[in-house]
Amino acid sequence: MHYPRNMEKLARFAFIATLVLVITTGAVWGITILVMHRNQTSVQSADTANNAIGGFPMSGKAAPDFNLIDQFGHLATLASMRGHEIVLAFIDSRCKDICPLTANIMYNARARLGGSAASHVALVAINANPTATSVAEVQSWSINHGMLHQWLFLTGTAKQLQSVYRQYNIYDQVDSSGAVVHDSVMLIIDANGRERLYFETLNSNSQADLGSEESGLEAGMRQWLP
Repeated sequence: MHYPRNMEKLARFAFIATLVLVITTGAVWGITILVMHRNQTSVQSADTANNAIGGFPMSGKAAPDFNLIDQFGHLATLASMRGHEIVLAFIDSRCKDICPLTANIMYNARARLGGSAASHVALVAINANPTATSVAEVQSWSINHGMLHQWLFLTGTAKQLQSVYRQYNIYDQVDSSGAVVHDSVMLIIDANGRERLYFETLNSNSQADLGSEESGLEAGMRQWLP
């Protein structure tokens, strides 16, 4: 008479044990997948950070030409610079925060190359502010940041500049307050006029970050010296 009750207890125990096993297994797998996902995300984040410092590879296609005016009022085209490696940046002619960081990184990275190698690299900035486009604006910015004779800071009409932004796939917009929001990038164009690497300027005044960015850009410059 007691066997059915014992069998019922045994069945209930087996069911509970199986349920606990399923829950435990599911929890273990869930934790494993979560750890794997976090590790993968960490690796991807590290790779992105490393690329931001060391440069993102580009397709090697011919860089779009442009026809603009430098800070001295002279005509400048990309084609006229053929034979030199170009470090091309987009600089807001009224920017006082991240753009000066970009200029400093460009200047210091080229200086690290030394005289002979540095002479093969031209620094070029294109005005990222389509509402402040005069030669006086880019000249003044260059003077204020010690770059007057260190680079070409190019400008043109708003229409010309916006055409260049599109050709280089640069996000550049003026918001409702009149502030310019644009991609803070530097591109390495080789001596044959082909796009090779692009770098993103970190919005950081940390000397460690700036030093890493300068080292990364220097290494990219050395890679594509003519």
